[in-house]
Amino acid sequence: MLRFLRAAAALLLLVSCSHEPRDPVREVLKRVVASAEARDAGAVAGYLSASFRDAEGGSKADAADLLRRTLAAYESISLSLSDEVIAKGPEAANATCKVGMSGKPRAVAGLEGFLPRTSTWRFELRLELENGSWRITSAAWKRLEEGL
Repeated sequence: MLRFLRAAAALLLLVSCSHEPRDPVREVLKRVVASAEARDAGAVAGYLSASFRDAEGGSKADAADLLRRTLAAYESISLSLSDEVIAKGPEAANATCKVGMSGKPRAVAGLEGFLPRTSTWRFELRLELENGSWRITSAAWKRLEEGL
């Protein structure tokens, strides 16, 4: 019986040590995508730093407005995160990822013929640790051609 308990304890120790710790930057990426998929632009904006700038110099408020308009243009939207590459230091990180989008554009003023039903986007992000939380301080994105 004692041998069984030792073996069980060793197995539990091995299993508990084999779990990789969660990467907080990867978790932020997942939560941002989940918030956007839930159509919660405010929650997405909550992950942006007050000093956020996009590649064209847009602010946090500009990014939140763009996201609200984009989400409003679709009746439904589904997002998938893939190909994440993260280079993380103690206080800053750079991340690139792809986000696949599929959705049904609203049937208003011809949007359904103008907006894509599916698309894939590449994001390049910089995140910084601010008051114990990772925030996105800059972002650039571009739509990828089909198949990339």
